[in-house]
Amino acid sequence: MTLQISLVSDISADLFTDLVNLLNVKINVIPPKQRHSSLLSDNPTRIEMIGLPQQVEECRVRVLVLLDEKKNNLKTDVVELPLKLHYLICGRKRCGLLPIIEETSTNIYFPSPFLQRPSSEDDDYKAKIYITGEKSSQVARVKDMLNKLAVQKAKSMYHKDTDLSSRKIDWLLLHRRDDLRKIMHDNGAYILFPPLGSGKTKITVYAENRVNAERTLRSLNLQACSIYEASFYFNHTEDTESLENRASFFNSPLHLATFVSDLSRISGSEVLYRAEQSCIEVLGSERAIRNVYQRLQEMQFLQIFHHQTIFRVESSNDHRDFISGKKNGKINKIMRTSGAKIKFSSSINDYNFVIEVESTSFTKALDGLTLLQEELPAEISFYVPESYHKRIIGVGGKNIQRIMKRYGVFVKFSNTEEFAALGGYYNNEDNVVARTPMKNQINLDNLRHAVMELVQPKDRSYVNKHVKVPFTLHRELIHKYQADYISEDIGKKTNTRVLWPDNELGCNYVTLLGPEAHIPTACSMLESIVPEIYHLYVPRSFPSLISSDAFQEKVVSDFLQKYQIKVDTLPYANEDGVIRLHLKLNQIETDLPDALSVLVEHLKEHDITLNEDDKTMPTMDLSYILSSTNVLDNPLPWTPVTQDIDGPIPSASTSAQSSSGSMPDNSNLRSIFNSLPLDEPVVPGYTGLTPGGGIWTPSRF
Repeated sequence: MTLQISLVSDISADLFTDLVNLLNVKINVIPPKQRHSSLLSDNPTRIEMIGLPQQVEECRVRVLVLLDEKKNNLKTDVVELPLKLHYLICGRKRCGLLPIIEETSTNIYFPSPFLQRPSSEDDDYKAKIYITGEKSSQVARVKDMLNKLAVQKAKSMYHKDTDLSSRKIDWLLLHRRDDLRKIMHDNGAYILFPPLGSGKTKITVYAENRVNAERTLRSLNLQACSIYEASFYFNHTEDTESLENRASFFNSPLHLATFVSDLSRISGSEVLYRAEQSCIEVLGSERAIRNVYQRLQEMQFLQIFHHQTIFRVESSNDHRDFISGKKNGKINKIMRTSGAKIKFSSSINDYNFVIEVESTSFTKALDGLTLLQEELPAEISFYVPESYHKRIIGVGGKNIQRIMKRYGVFVKFSNTEEFAALGGYYNNEDNVVARTPMKNQINLDNLRHAVMELVQPKDRSYVNKHVKVPFTLHRELIHKYQADYISEDIGKKTNTRVLWPDNELGCNYVTLLGPEAHIPTACSMLESIVPEIYHLYVPRSFPSLISSDAFQEKVVSDFLQKYQIKVDTLPYANEDGVIRLHLKLNQIETDLPDALSVLVEHLKEHDITLNEDDKTMPTMDLSYILSSTNVLDNPLPWTPVTQDIDGPIPSASTSAQSSSGSMPDNSNLRSIFNSLPLDEPVVPGYTGLTPGGGIWTPSRF
């Protein structure tokens, strides 16, 4: 894990020696480029933390607190509260915490929700919340406010128990922590998981009310739907001379251990072999399951022993009729076409059901799975102001029926009462959901555009845009501007919300959420209050120049008057000097290039030359904006058949639909990622697992 810290100088590894020993982690400090002309925020100090996930997450919080103490001279205190109350105190999307930060100008760092408790039965386990601020009185006030909120939330708290497959719980805790954290963040709810590897299935959700708890459980079970299971059964009891050596493969623990390990490593799935059943069980993403399938199919000697293949997919109970069709027509058609058997069975809880696709043929089983996936629901949700609902639906539903028929997509609008009962769809604010079979998913976005055409530009197409704001400035900006400028001016004039990331993540950006037509204005307004500094390094011979009247007049005075850019200098005795340009973020692409051109020309006139790199105009570095782990914008899957969540960094401005969870692409439906081949064959008769030759296509195509 890497933190990028700007506007804080002279960070050394010695500062974290105690943390390294306490948490058993490794911390590397990568200093900014020396004497490199750039925006300060584009030349940060990088702090790398290496260790076990739990220790690294705790280390991240402790590093941020330590920097506040030692480098920003802030006061620190700690309050211990039950872990299950932390997200309830924060509220949905931390709306309950923002007024506290605004009033007291403090940083509040919450611990990871995945802390390992001393006892799995200890529901009241307390965890430390760190508070830092300029004054001890402010920190003490926050501590008192959090204690009072905890008492209040404990009295009205709602909780519910449910079950989830123990293997899927472990998979989520290992591979989908960011998604789980987002679910808790969005709903102001805490999910109590059993310890990793315990084999227990019980989970408990603590929330402020039933609506938040149920939405949390629906989202959690949707995550479970993205985890596939497969079982490959083999019959190696054949006792013929020609098969004797190959059959011995199944009787060799060493061969099997190596084989299973390689399958897991190359596919990215969890793989185990059950000797008593002669079965290879696989759990992972759809892509990983298909990758394992391909590897097994490529091993010719395994096909001789193949007995049966079963794929298991979970889906929401609400989608059962949608998938099966009238009189089970869709499923019957899939079985006739593929030759595989498909059956529905109950899940471990009341939220999902299990679909099993089985066949004695390798190929038919995958054909059945592929056809089934094409009938699974693909969904998107978005926001349309309720004042437009009647106009869009039309008299007797004629308008929306025409749109639905054109695109083959079902649409549901939720009024205020229905929305309150649901708590929103995929995003908290969404009040419209559209659903269609996966094979028709391309029309989801077409339908959304058709609906949005009936909405005024000022109210439609809500989008997210990330704006670079160094983490060290968040506390001060919230304190100074949240109540008046951000909420009143930006919020009311542009109908746009400013979403601040959680303190403990150390993210160097904020997110704007609003109508696409207003986002540029809101972005410019926000950037106008974010300070920035450009450092221009010049040779050590420049001190005589800066004291001249010409420099004071043509640079210092003119820049302040013409560009509203303040100029000062930092001459050093043994190093290059620095000319500092103080500006606002919205001036980077407008005033700063002009100011730098004037400054460079002035230096040239006095025979002061700069490196070519120093003459380069700065550009907005989006990779830095999203450098820290962006768990709150990490998309939840739209459908039970989403691919792996990990993907490219989102663009600076993306649609609310795509930024909040893009639908799986058809081209990815059968894709299998490649990996490096093994260096040598591992066991006799087993040539090792090598990457396939690209996309695998079922036999029916």
